[in-house]
Amino acid sequence: MTNSFFAKKVDRRSRSAMVDFLRTHYRYDTLNSWNRSTSYAQCIKIHRLGLTSEQSDKAYDLLETDFWDEIRWPIDEFTDSQGGCYTIGTNGRSGGYLVLHEPRRELTGHLSYCPSCGQRNFKKVPPAFEEAAEQVIAQEILKSRNAWQSGVYLSQPSIEALLLSHDEKLSIITRLKAQLADCSLTDACGACWKPRRNYSVPPVVQLAVYAGKGIDQGEAFDAEEWSMEALRERVDLVCAFDAVCDQIRHNFIALLVGYDVVEETVHRPVKVKVLRERAAGGFDAE
Repeated sequence: MTNSFFAKKVDRRSRSAMVDFLRTHYRYDTLNSWNRSTSYAQCIKIHRLGLTSEQSDKAYDLLETDFWDEIRWPIDEFTDSQGGCYTIGTNGRSGGYLVLHEPRRELTGHLSYCPSCGQRNFKKVPPAFEEAAEQVIAQEILKSRNAWQSGVYLSQPSIEALLLSHDEKLSIITRLKAQLADCSLTDACGACWKPRRNYSVPPVVQLAVYAGKGIDQGEAFDAEEWSMEALRERVDLVCAFDAVCDQIRHNFIALLVGYDVVEETVHRPVKVKVLRERAAGGFDAE
């Protein structure tokens, strides 16, 4: 079990103990200091983690590596356990603070997906049209990315050749422009080129953190608005947050103990232009 560094024991039978815990808990900006919006937080700067001098020296080297993904998994577990109602983000110039956030659920914006490879797309698969005139007009609209005014399409040769009146063409163009507003040219997946499908239900949602929103900032936790049950729930939330901070600290120290930071030379491919001799007879003789 992870040792408690940030987490504290709180007597949930005592209103005064719970209120004191919430009021005195460390807080930090959710965005910038000028925004004056704060939430429950913990400082995870190296000199505030209770490290030994040897661990501290090694920690500064570790900051130059991509270590965060190795230790951040407690945040994902916390977010899942809270049903997406709360999550944890970093703030400060070097990400030296963990801050409790109250995110919102938003649509991802994806409108179609590829059943073969799972790639998602922000455009819909265009519908199939049975009438030849609609097929022709739809193709012109899709090729232009629906960027032209309705009247411009009337001058396209393929549309001019249709045996329809001016008003009939314009009516179809106006209708199809609205219908194809979010469609791509084809149904091909951008990754594997196999056919995509439109979502039949709204796409899955993602959590969006609005960093300007604070939590319990200036809250008095008076008995009229905060029942004992409500206070316990808030204390449970903040204690769970502190436990995550402890786990992240534990994970960071585990990296310091189990790994060494070493320098490696990494060769990356670079495109350059070079001269390549042509095969015999490559130049035309005069």
